[in-house]
Amino acid sequence: MKRKEFYALGVMSGTSTDGLDFSLIKSDGKEKIKIIQNKYYKFDNKLKMKILNTIKEFKQLKKNNKENEIFKNLNKDFSKYVLKKLNLFFLSSKARINKIDIIGIHGNTVLHDPKKGKSLQLGNAELISKEFNKPVVNDFRQSDILLGGEGAPLVPIFHRAIFSKKKKNILVINIGGISNFTFLNGKKTFFASDIGPGNTLIDEFCYKNFNKIYDFNGNLAKKGKIKFELIDLWLKNKIFFRKFPTSFDTHDFNFINSRHYKTYSTYDILRTLTFFSAKLISMIKMSINFKIDSWVFSGGGVNNSLLMSDIKKLLINDKISISNSLGYDSSFVESAAFAYISIRTLKKLPSAFPKTTGCIKENICGNIYIP
Repeated sequence: MKRKEFYALGVMSGTSTDGLDFSLIKSDGKEKIKIIQNKYYKFDNKLKMKILNTIKEFKQLKKNNKENEIFKNLNKDFSKYVLKKLNLFFLSSKARINKIDIIGIHGNTVLHDPKKGKSLQLGNAELISKEFNKPVVNDFRQSDILLGGEGAPLVPIFHRAIFSKKKKNILVINIGGISNFTFLNGKKTFFASDIGPGNTLIDEFCYKNFNKIYDFNGNLAKKGKIKFELIDLWLKNKIFFRKFPTSFDTHDFNFINSRHYKTYSTYDILRTLTFFSAKLISMIKMSINFKIDSWVFSGGGVNNSLLMSDIKKLLINDKISISNSLGYDSSFVESAAFAYISIRTLKKLPSAFPKTTGCIKENICGNIYIP
């Protein structure tokens, strides 16, 4: 690959299932990264509900032979939606379609079960590649899973490129539907893992009990009280004793269910779920045998002021910053990361590593469709 730098568009839709994040970047896939434009497109309610219902149906399926049929049906609708928003993006983009070298699409995960060798994300790369006559990367997780990895988290290589500092130990926390961390020891060492629920339990509870897709600034949770007996009960679950690196799917948290809620008010439960996410994040500090010089937070969870307040109180005097203050919009770090990873895939550079996903050897992530 003779060229050093490429224009890449990353399209990301995470476990929060709220919409599509677009990030257009220019990068060499290594140290040079320039964010050109970010854009967000909210899902219409019909598509959102279809995705959520499919995820729920997958959780309940006992026979795998139905998965392909259900997935194909939803993937068709999702991919048409992506095409529509891609066309809209290019109309308003600072870089025309002819300037873009590669598109990376990481659609909603409908199933993530690395122990069974499966991780399914929406987005028909072949369809998008033919429509725009551009190489498209998708299915970022499967190659890692085939090498014994968790297939997640994949963003740490991007975290290292944008946040690492010489002689500094930095802990990067992404609070998406599921929260994850990347530990950076300068350029020398980095390791990572999923942590547990970030926004997913909060959002799900809000939707079911308050008919809201999320708790703006934690305003609803602020009306309740933390029930520490529930925190203690939930923390005993064996999934939180897994060795790093590990990954989670939303169904891993099904043990937190309505039977725990009956004797408490809805506000108390929501407040407790918010504190629970904060508590899990703060506990990472005890699992890392390094002094942490600073924490960097990104993801949708940073917009929940109550959640961030809980985290700051739990971390007491630790130095905390939001990625925005470092030049990277917290809402678009992951979409930019998959644009960056797509360039690495194009250049045949690895993006998953034994200390970030648990794979037996580093590997190149994603399949490239060439039109």
